[in-house]
Amino acid sequence: MLDLMYRIVYEGGNGMDFKKVEDFTAFTDLSRRCYPGMKLNTREEQERYTEHRRKMAQKDDIHTIGLYEKEQLVGGYIAYDHVMNVYGQQVKAGGIGTVAVDLPYKKQGHAKRIIQQFLAEARDKGQIIAHLYPFQPSFYKRMGFGLGPRLSTYHFHPSQLPTYYEGEKVEVLNADDQDEVKACYDTWAEDNHGATAIPTYGFAFLEKEELHTFGVREEGKLTGYVTLEFKEGDHFLQNDLHVKSFFHTSTKAYRSLIRYLHNQKDQVRSIYFPTFDQEFAYSLNDPVHVDEQLIFSIYHKVSEEGRGLMYRILDIPAFLEKIGEVCFGTDTVRVGWKVKDSFLNETHESVWQFTNGKPQPTGEEAEVTIEIDIANFSSLMMGCVSLSSLLRSGAAVSEGRAVDLFQHPEQPKCWTFF
Repeated sequence: MLDLMYRIVYEGGNGMDFKKVEDFTAFTDLSRRCYPGMKLNTREEQERYTEHRRKMAQKDDIHTIGLYEKEQLVGGYIAYDHVMNVYGQQVKAGGIGTVAVDLPYKKQGHAKRIIQQFLAEARDKGQIIAHLYPFQPSFYKRMGFGLGPRLSTYHFHPSQLPTYYEGEKVEVLNADDQDEVKACYDTWAEDNHGATAIPTYGFAFLEKEELHTFGVREEGKLTGYVTLEFKEGDHFLQNDLHVKSFFHTSTKAYRSLIRYLHNQKDQVRSIYFPTFDQEFAYSLNDPVHVDEQLIFSIYHKVSEEGRGLMYRILDIPAFLEKIGEVCFGTDTVRVGWKVKDSFLNETHESVWQFTNGKPQPTGEEAEVTIEIDIANFSSLMMGCVSLSSLLRSGAAVSEGRAVDLFQHPEQPKCWTFF
């Protein structure tokens, strides 16, 4: 039955069909041609990747799917079954990665078929939102995925972090601590909008020799941890410290980990610190980036920023059920939505009654109507952009009175990479 789930022959698709990948050597060949950055250049690297993909495909939440022309693999993707925190509610979500179309088959509409297949299967599974990391954001925006949160990477000397004279001792963590590390992450994820549950195998980084994980305990319970990687500078005594993960479930844990990083000032040249915290600069004694560049007039560069994760709501009524207790402002007003999806050739129309900012469906006539595409609607609902910004740019069009809604979005935080 599972194999039959993926077999869809597209009208006009010249006999193309989808099915689960069984030949992972062929999938590796496809991946190395489509993603040269994977650097699968040697036989050993290819065999390692093939075995990794075969092992991952045995997980219940990972599905490696191929697009075949007869028996020839011409494209593929990996689908992930996720559970996502959406404003405190746990919802089914679908992730997609490693989207690939082999070089001789490009520009034949296969990428579109792959995304349509993924979206259809995600809906069949009851997943109400999809997300992905784009190789090109504009490409996936045309397919209805909206831009996600803004990530900042700070680069500074450890001495710029606050000292914090009080805190807990930091200790080394390893694979024996996997259950505790997962429990700590789970606690963090339960409190953070946008976080995705990570299965046990996602904590295999504790076994990697090049990574170093340190944790903080309070009354015997792990309440925070940081994972680091040292990268050599100009000579063997010069190192930069790259933060790979940083999670805390209490203020004491946060300060203890920050103090630990501060104390590396006599050993490392600089720290690379990624964060979704848009106010992190206020934590630093001197937030100026180590390259000391001015970016406009006399504005000092403090970080590098980017947007990676993109979202697409798959089931708007089901999404509304999950956010009924979320306050998106202070207004009480009936808003009529017209959400256009040109990629799937769909239009969703409904009226939501906002009462002191909380939405519920209603059959009454709208006082305000908002027309928007599915990509920007998804970004708006996930807290990545304000309504006023979309209206100002023309990405959304409103008729009726001004509404005090979606003006102070809660940006999602997701550290799951796939």
